Amino acid sequence: MLEAFSEFFYIYSVIWLFPIIFMFHDLEEIITVESFMSKYKNGVHKTILARFVLIVKNKLGSKSSQLSITLAWILLIISFITFMTVYHLPSDGNFLLFTATLNVFFLQTFLHIGQTVIFRSYTPGVITALFIVIPYSLLTYYFLFDFGLIDSHLLIESIPFSILLIPIFLIGNFLGKRLIH
Repeated sequence: MLEAFSEFFYIYSVIWLFPIIFMFHDLEEIITVESFMSKYKNGVHKTILARFVLIVKNKLGSKSSQLSITLAWILLIISFITFMTVYHLPSDGNFLLFTATLNVFFLQTFLHIGQTVIFRSYTPGVITALFIVIPYSLLTYYFLFDFGLIDSHLLIESIPFSILLIPIFLIGNFLGKRLIH
C-alpha cells in the first residue's frame, strides 16, 4: 500500500516539475536573447544556416519582452495540460497531451544544440537544454514507461498531437510581436 502511494506521489512530483523546468529553461532564453541578437545582428555569417537561424529568431521575437509574452502563452498551455494530467491521474490518467507536449519540449532542445553548433558559440537556452531539459525529459519518459502510464503505442500516437501543438505554441509569437513593437 505504502509503495503504491509513494509511486503516485513520485509521479505527481515529476509531472508537476514540467512547468517549473520550462520556466528555468525559458528564463535563460529571455535573459540572453537580446545580447545574442545584437552580437550577430550586423555580422556577416559564413553559412546559410546561420542567416536562416537569425531570420527565424528575429521573426519569433528578438526582444526579451516579445519572447516573454510568447513564453507566457506556452507556459499557460503547459500548466493547463499538466494540471489536467495530474487531475485525471487517480482515475484514468490519460497521458496523450502531456506526452505530446513533453515530446515538443524534448525535441526543441536539439534546436538549441544545433544553433550552438552553427554559430560555434553560446546560443540562448543551450545550457539549460543540456543540463536541465534533456535529463528531466529522459527521466520523465523513463518513469512514465516504468509506471505503465505510457507505452510505445501512446508515444507514437502522441507524435501527430506534438505536431499540432507547434502552431498553437506559435500563436504566442504572434501575440508577442503584436503587443510589443
